[in-house]
Amino acid sequence: MKKDNIFKRIIKSFYTMKVGIILLVVIALASLIGTVIPQGNDPSFYRHTYSPLMAEIILAFKLDDMYFSPWYLFLTGLLLINLFLCSVNRFRPIIKSSFKDPDLEKKLVNINNFRDIGEVNDSRKLFKDLGFGDYKETTINGNNIKYKFSNKIGHLGSWLTHLSIIVIILAFGYGRYKGFDETVYGVPGETLELENSDYKIRIDNYKVLFREDFTVEQYITEMTVLDENDKEVKKGTSMVNHPFRFGDFNVYQNSTGWAVDALLFKNEKSYKEKILYKSEVFVEDDKKIALQLADFYPDFDSKNPTKPRTTTPFLKHPVALYALFYDGERVDMGLNHIGDPIEWEEYTFVLENPRMFTLLQVARDPAVPIALVGGIILLVGLFLSFYINPKEMILVEEDGNKNKIFINQSKNDKIFERKINTILEELENR
Repeated sequence: MKKDNIFKRIIKSFYTMKVGIILLVVIALASLIGTVIPQGNDPSFYRHTYSPLMAEIILAFKLDDMYFSPWYLFLTGLLLINLFLCSVNRFRPIIKSSFKDPDLEKKLVNINNFRDIGEVNDSRKLFKDLGFGDYKETTINGNNIKYKFSNKIGHLGSWLTHLSIIVIILAFGYGRYKGFDETVYGVPGETLELENSDYKIRIDNYKVLFREDFTVEQYITEMTVLDENDKEVKKGTSMVNHPFRFGDFNVYQNSTGWAVDALLFKNEKSYKEKILYKSEVFVEDDKKIALQLADFYPDFDSKNPTKPRTTTPFLKHPVALYALFYDGERVDMGLNHIGDPIEWEEYTFVLENPRMFTLLQVARDPAVPIALVGGIILLVGLFLSFYINPKEMILVEEDGNKNKIFINQSKNDKIFERKINTILEELENR
């Protein structure tokens, strides 16, 4: 029996905003930890950066991938349940108070607490001066009652705000589950495979625009989207701050770099060739030989070879910085003029055809329309909460010149309050 009562109390607690506030505070503190601890790195990074105990705590509690850790998702789920139950619990009374006048007789139970005022010669003008406009009129217990309940829709603001948070959280979860975000790179003529989609992206053209001081003005990638059968789906251009969109996919222009054609010869015979991108390693012959393109200088400064740098971003004097590995050991490192051979034992590398490659970020988020709806609901809810102030005014006309008035507002509007007091003080002093 006691267990049942405890269980019921736990369930009932999820219908209260107090629990919601506690969950929000806990999630906010957890998110703060996530901003302090670098996310998504290899475990060795944390073991090297932090003390052994701290590193083990980070890895054990998934603080290295906190926003997708089971405990963080559990807290978010509890918050979602709390918001949902609170919204369901408040739905009927909120809708009723937002679209229907409250029970006037219940309001008149506290008539003795109404404010006494003198004779009102023009009720319509009084209601208008106080910002209520036209009023309704009825008779209760022999008294003539004039009343107006204004801006009732303002009660809906907080409920819509809670609803919007639910929609946005669900959109985030759905987007992370169904969507993806990956980075691909290539040179014109290459077709790039997307790991999480059947679509492919063919790079048709790529160019970089420079200013007079050689700083980058814009990256421009012209591309064609292909389906799984290599049929063209859509052509488009991606630039910085101007992504290429197709369906619910977005292709963002991210960065750039240099690439070369790397040709490998073994015993003076062609053995293998590939496009080698900056920082990549060309490994072949059962990992016996490898070449890394450590850096690239399109216009190498020959005047200062000990401190390699490029004088312009244009291909005038191309030089590559390479590292050569043989049987797992680095055996050579140096500068290579494009076209000159790099030799070791029976192997020879030749680098040629340098050009810039484009780096693209491909993102798919099917939850964007849902999040947009949630954002619109949030804006409406905030507008109603902050700018629409539910107000009520009841004027009770009793026998003779006696009148009682009741004015109330849901939000603490000091300007409205001062206006009321000024007008009512004039009536009381008559």
